[in-house]
Amino acid sequence: MTWINGQFQASLPVSDRGLAYGDGIFETIACINQTLHLWSRHWQRLQQGTKQLSLALPEQQTLLNWIEQALAEKNNPPLAVVKIIITRGSGGRGYRSPDQPQPRTIITVHPWPEHNADDYQQGISVMVCQTCQAPQPALAGIKHLNRLEQVLAAQELSANNCREGLMLECLPVDNNKSAKKTVIEGISSNLFFVTRGRLLTPKITYSGVNGTIRSELLEQAQALDIPLATGRYELQDVLNADEVFFTNSIFGILPVSKIIYQYGQKSRHYQQRDVSMRLAKRLNPELQRPCQFNSL
Repeated sequence: MTWINGQFQASLPVSDRGLAYGDGIFETIACINQTLHLWSRHWQRLQQGTKQLSLALPEQQTLLNWIEQALAEKNNPPLAVVKIIITRGSGGRGYRSPDQPQPRTIITVHPWPEHNADDYQQGISVMVCQTCQAPQPALAGIKHLNRLEQVLAAQELSANNCREGLMLECLPVDNNKSAKKTVIEGISSNLFFVTRGRLLTPKITYSGVNGTIRSELLEQAQALDIPLATGRYELQDVLNADEVFFTNSIFGILPVSKIIYQYGQKSRHYQQRDVSMRLAKRLNPELQRPCQFNSL
């Protein structure tokens, strides 16, 4: 069932600019016992996203009422995923926005995705994607609807039996004569890695999503006195790391056991789970995910 501006509707007009141009933003939120996990962080990112795209955002209480209504129609499942999409609404042909746009807020409720316990205990296999992310500072940090890079990257996974893909960001240098590739994130997650006890994650400046779990994890790391830094890192920095893990709002913290690179010809294995497990003990139970990882 789809709720659009608080009303059940079975269809969306083909003139919607979210469909035509990806003109909008979205959020994917874990809902546990009718509680929206890290709602304040999702709301903050909705505010930032609508500001960057000059979109109108419903009042917070109005949006929460619509979500409550959508959950009630699903009989308030104890575990669910709530997706919010905000588009600029309908418009005619052409990129220019209507003079008086009528935004649409679309809310859907989805089943809770189960994850194999072995993925948490043993870690997942990850491949370095050939599809890169293009820099666009105007869109960095937010969850906009333009996700074709992630769609193409996800298609690479099926042939390699990997749970996630590591994406690189192509930054122009030397007056656009060459490009430098640095790591940025997973296809649907944020990247963290640990080198000599120091927690590192790419800085979200030119592309990438500032994940809600990412923000929470950075605060938790400070509370645990874990040294941390954000910056621009190359693939070799990750391959040289002691441990690697990914995060997102649904699966929490997921450790990596292997990264496959150079078009599948080489791989790097990781055995440590120290820092990721310390953080997972604080974050994963809230999502009802395992927090006990095996060191290999």
